Amino acid sequence: MRKDRNSYSDQGWELLKVNDYDRLKEFDCGNVDLNDFFRNDALAHKTELLCETYLVREATVKDEFPVALISLCNDAVRHENVWWWLSLHATKKYPSYPAVKIARFGVGSRFQRRNIGTHVINMIKKLFLTDNRTGCRLVTVDAYNDPEVLDFYLKNEFQFFSDKDKSKRQRSLFFDLKRLQI
Repeated sequence: MRKDRNSYSDQGWELLKVNDYDRLKEFDCGNVDLNDFFRNDALAHKTELLCETYLVREATVKDEFPVALISLCNDAVRHENVWWWLSLHATKKYPSYPAVKIARFGVGSRFQRRNIGTHVINMIKKLFLTDNRTGCRLVTVDAYNDPEVLDFYLKNEFQFFSDKDKSKRQRSLFFDLKRLQI
């Protein structure tokens, strides 16, 4: 159920655009780099029109302290980067395909290992599938090249673009939203 264009509710959870960036100073997901982004850089990224940060909270708790934070930005995936996938699943070929990128994503330390991360990813998939304002075929992420992080995205049905980034600090993955359409 959707309240307005910048929020999404699902199974007792709300995804809302962050309004009070000062509250993010208290957020801790256990990752120094992610904490630094949410505490110190998220507002600057919003001001520069680079990404929007959303919080996830329990719908019954009206306090805006986030259980999870996710920053999203626009992306485009060139056809040659996913030709092998889209040749099987796309009816038309285009030079690039519109996407939304998960720029940063963290679940608060005390809420980890409760499937909240998976629920947030599913909320993002549903949001862009059901309220697709400009066209969005793929969800992308440049995930930390850490087995636990990669396993999370693979468990949530993301796929690697290629093996070229296997030894890099981050691995690029995608999810094709068309897979969810009936």
